[in-house]
Amino acid sequence: MNDPRVPRNSYAIYRAVNRIFEGISAPPQRDYHEVIRYMNTELPRFEQANSSYLVLGSYRDAYGRHLREFANCLNMPTNAESVVLGDTLDLDTAVIPEFDIKINLLGEAADYIAGVYEKESGGESPELGVVRALFVNKTFVFPRDYTGLSRDSLETREDVVQAALAIYYADCDQIESEQRVAEKKKREIASLLTAAQEEGIDMSERELTDDIKQRQSDIDEPPAEYSWVHLSFYKRFEVIDQCYPWTTVAELRERVDEMPGPERPQWETEFDIGLFRDS
Repeated sequence: MNDPRVPRNSYAIYRAVNRIFEGISAPPQRDYHEVIRYMNTELPRFEQANSSYLVLGSYRDAYGRHLREFANCLNMPTNAESVVLGDTLDLDTAVIPEFDIKINLLGEAADYIAGVYEKESGGESPELGVVRALFVNKTFVFPRDYTGLSRDSLETREDVVQAALAIYYADCDQIESEQRVAEKKKREIASLLTAAQEEGIDMSERELTDDIKQRQSDIDEPPAEYSWVHLSFYKRFEVIDQCYPWTTVAELRERVDEMPGPERPQWETEFDIGLFRDS
């Protein structure tokens, strides 16, 4: 019978387990078993991949769909493996919080961590704080509609799109007719575009209109708002070139290329459907 194999990331797992039980002198036996069960269930797929990713964010409703679509894009190279924290095994512990076990073990075992954020409420904030404290060097954040900590001017095309979306989704006086509201917003967006062009931003009215329509088709919501704490975290990752904002789902998919790891498969860009059509 062969001796048990030592995992390639055994030192990382040791650090994670130490943090999980830190300060607890006599945890219940059930908690030990749950930690081991989680390790045996979730960590082997990280062992088998050349590049592994832990994906964090909001796991419900449309936010969850965007998160899992991002994770699926990370999985496209055959030697990559991504795991969404919210889709992993549920645990039944007596003392140790379930979240402590998951974030410590998966965060240590993964080669890289990706956080996709679209709102400031819910469990995203604690996750963001933990990865900022423990795993900052291998974490990349993807906040929707983020334009900087305190940007008051138009500097990029993204700034123009965000400002236009704010106008488009702004609440208006209910006394005004829909036609008058639409005309007012159209004038404001046109004025915004003029100001952007004066700042040297090359963007046409058609391009801006298409961007607004695409966003409405993907995510029919006003621009995301974040607390000062969230913005400070994003700024920190921005300073170290590990923050990649996005506006539409298509942009989020493209942002996958910003993650380190194996290259995407060639067929994504070289596949020619014409080869399979009847002549």
